[in-house]
Amino acid sequence: MGQEIELKLTLDEKALAQLPGCEPFADADFASKGTKKLKATYFDSPANALRQKGVVLRLRDEDGRLIQTLKGKKAFGSLAAGRAEFESRIPKTRTTPDFNRLPPDLKKSLQTLLNGNSVEPLFVTDVDRTIGMLKTDAGDSIELALDRGFIRAGRRETRVSELELELKKGDPASLYRLALQLTETVPVRIGVRTKGERGYALANALGPKSVKGEFVHLPKKATVEQALDQVLRHCLAHIVSNEPALVETADEEALHQMRVGLRRLRAALAVFAPVLDKAMMQEVNAKARRLAGLLGVARDYDVFRGELVAPLKESGEESIKVLDRAATLEQITAWDEGLRAVSSIEFTRTCLSLALHIEEKSWLKRAEQDPSMAMMLAMPARKFAERALTKRLKKAKSLGDHIDSLSLTERHELRKRLKSLKYAVGFFASLYPKKPVSKQIKRLSALQDVFGSLNDLAVAEEIVRSLIDKSADTPNQLAIATGGGRVLGWHGAQAETHWQDAADAWGAFRAAAPFWRT
Repeated sequence: MGQEIELKLTLDEKALAQLPGCEPFADADFASKGTKKLKATYFDSPANALRQKGVVLRLRDEDGRLIQTLKGKKAFGSLAAGRAEFESRIPKTRTTPDFNRLPPDLKKSLQTLLNGNSVEPLFVTDVDRTIGMLKTDAGDSIELALDRGFIRAGRRETRVSELELELKKGDPASLYRLALQLTETVPVRIGVRTKGERGYALANALGPKSVKGEFVHLPKKATVEQALDQVLRHCLAHIVSNEPALVETADEEALHQMRVGLRRLRAALAVFAPVLDKAMMQEVNAKARRLAGLLGVARDYDVFRGELVAPLKESGEESIKVLDRAATLEQITAWDEGLRAVSSIEFTRTCLSLALHIEEKSWLKRAEQDPSMAMMLAMPARKFAERALTKRLKKAKSLGDHIDSLSLTERHELRKRLKSLKYAVGFFASLYPKKPVSKQIKRLSALQDVFGSLNDLAVAEEIVRSLIDKSADTPNQLAIATGGGRVLGWHGAQAETHWQDAADAWGAFRAAAPFWRT
């Protein structure tokens, strides 16, 4: 199968029409290729067996030629991910795929996935594609595909307006450099979902969904540089993959997952700080921290209303209703600010810049000046992991061993240190035997759950104080204070029980030998 490397950007139709004449496409050759009419039908079993494995099967009419395409699973961890594909020309009279046109191994794999089921048409893409070619000063060759049209599934349809940058020859980093130049001219978003993914969603009447971060799979003999590359790619993909569900449907879980992705990214920067370019690390960390902070306010109000206020609303008390209404207004404001930030061109630039840092391996700049850094990048990732994990475990124990006498501030700090340790464990888990790693993650998760509920109460106290202050000199201030007191009192009564759970969970965690030393 061949390999395609492309970066998809979405933009409105007006901006799309402007692209051929604007920078950085002024020197691109659009005239010689012209515009193609592309109409593709996508096939799958009734149970969507191919979609579940990330496989795409389609027939596409390209100006009178019928092309059958089989694409493998899209790699998780890169905005311009490589994807295996096999194309073959088949008779125009066919209306269904011809598996005999596939190499024997692909045919067998496809039939295994379908498990004896036939395929049927699910949706159609009908697109006018304007093709251009761009040669960079560095000698890279990039195909520019301007697509406008529709995706149709039965009576449902959605519009297509996007730009695909496909690398024909050269360095994948050139795609990100070009995309970043483009952001200076027109507003674009990173096209997270392919036409196929959008078509499946349309056929099944589903909107974009939240995405959890996938497991980082490292080779057993991975170097520090290989681990750094893969971890950063996965953190970035975790963040960007949640943009559609967050922006298009205001999905609460997508907001939560993007925030987790940002925290994982910041944790990764801290873990790999010894080998990272400092300027790059500070730039990315500052932007991730700012965005995580904006999303964090919205998340705090989601938890406050959904988990702390909600159980008391059944009482029908007027003070609880007034408190909830006041919190709702602040929640809406926080969400508006978060959505504006994620929808902004600055978010797109931040993600593209990080992707470019990864493709250019910006950490090598530091290694070129410092031989010790070059040596560290080349060392086994497992040896590096032992140091990083031991350091974070030691920091957690310095507080956890005094768990019975910790102040609220210290409890919060312990929670952050445990979270940092858990993220680091996740980065390097694949380097170690699965069973002991799973046990360690389970113990850390138990601790996080307990500390999370205690932190929710601490955040709730801040929210109540803020709502009281903002309602000063209004008729609602007393009701908000009364309702807030009820909420904090009701949940505070359970806090001591939770804290005992934390002490027990810490004891179980403390007694277990670190898996990276066994």
